[in-house]
Amino acid sequence: MTVVFSIAMPAYNTGKTIDAAIESVLRQTRGDFELIVVDDGSTDDTVARVERYLGDARISLVRQSNAGPSAARNTAIAQAVGEYVSFLDSDDLWLPRYLEVMGATLEANPRAAAAFTDAWVLNDEIKRIARSTVMAPWQPPTIPTEPSMFLRALLEYGNFVYNAVTVKRSVLAEVGGLREALSACVDYELWLRIAAAGYSFVRCPENLAVYRRSVAGQITSDPTTIIRLRPEVFRLVAEEYSVPEDVRALARQLLREHEQHAAEEPPRERRRDHPVIRTLYRPFWLVRWFYLRPPAEVRDAFPKLDNV
Repeated sequence: MTVVFSIAMPAYNTGKTIDAAIESVLRQTRGDFELIVVDDGSTDDTVARVERYLGDARISLVRQSNAGPSAARNTAIAQAVGEYVSFLDSDDLWLPRYLEVMGATLEANPRAAAAFTDAWVLNDEIKRIARSTVMAPWQPPTIPTEPSMFLRALLEYGNFVYNAVTVKRSVLAEVGGLREALSACVDYELWLRIAAAGYSFVRCPENLAVYRRSVAGQITSDPTTIIRLRPEVFRLVAEEYSVPEDVRALARQLLREHEQHAAEEPPRERRRDHPVIRTLYRPFWLVRWFYLRPPAEVRDAFPKLDNV
């Protein structure tokens, strides 16, 4: 079988979720993939859980000392043989048509280097799907197709590309993988670097992934960490990228603004974040921010969210 998609899955102490992530890959409507799981020095039962799937020749396990998720993704990229590299975290999920739609989207847009999708948000505490998708707060009114305009939009609106991206392996070979020295915003920097190299992105017409939002422990759920570390990305664009001077000037402006923002005193706790107020507010919070029943495509793919 020809491998079209190489799936890079970093894993670190995700024994509670990695089964569901792998199962979501095995339920894909396209089977021409390889799944490369890179265990990044887990101390729980992550490895044992992955080993149960190694009877499927499409799945491989690489073990390494803990070096961070970016290093784990780069390890998977280095071993990939497919035309495309698809990113999936070991605590997230794909809907069954993810690979099918990604492949069709890239085939219909041969000049695009990467295809991306938005994701439903699963609150892992209450097992409910949020009404707003992951990237909704950052979506520009339109997604530019021209690389230079896409680059400017990424800078001006922030990272509106969810990390469940499928990118041509040849492009990663040219621009390089993820910057392991960055503590956060690593995927954001990679998308900026690909666009700065003159490559375009295309947005898939469906939400094809589910992002698992944990109660704690995820950098992506900590906005203060993002605010503190994002200036380093703008500094790279301003000082190291080969970009037009107007883009460089925009990156410098954003660098100054974010450095000032990061230096400001953090906001005080909102009254409704008090434990008593939060308990009283909870029923209204559930109705306002979460679906009572999951959207149909999520419900069909994962009938029992309590088990994922």
